[in-house]
Amino acid sequence: MKKVIITVKGIQVSADAPAENTELTTEGEYRFADGCGSFTYEETALTGMEGTTTRFDVTPGEVVISRSGTVSSRMVFVEGKKNVFLYHTPWGAMTMGIDTHKIKNTLKAHGGVLDIRYSLTFDHAMTTKNRFIVKIKEQAGEQINGKFD
Repeated sequence: MKKVIITVKGIQVSADAPAENTELTTEGEYRFADGCGSFTYEETALTGMEGTTTRFDVTPGEVVISRSGTVSSRMVFVEGKKNVFLYHTPWGAMTMGIDTHKIKNTLKAHGGVLDIRYSLTFDHAMTTKNRFIVKIKEQAGEQINGKFD
């Protein structure tokens, strides 16, 4: 794992409310090998999930977001597929569904961008359109293959 700067932008649109945008820039850890990547970071009060660790595991065709701590969940994104998961919060758990519309992945050894567009259903009722845009960038001076940038 190498230390990186991770910027996560989340956009959520529902039929009866204005769009919600959040953006978090934080330090994290990143690994990329054999076309697959994983990265982790700590959530903050800005995202409403302080005390939670978020991990993305990215393989060709699938993205899994796992959260543990004050909020826990395991969301599986596969383009064109629907998945159901439990979302645990300090106030209780709820069933949610994901319908993944598009995944764009340009992650490589030195970082890149992951863009996920999906619909989210809460307890089989309310649906929102959502988008995650994650940018990963190596920290300046980070050692790579025995050399410093």
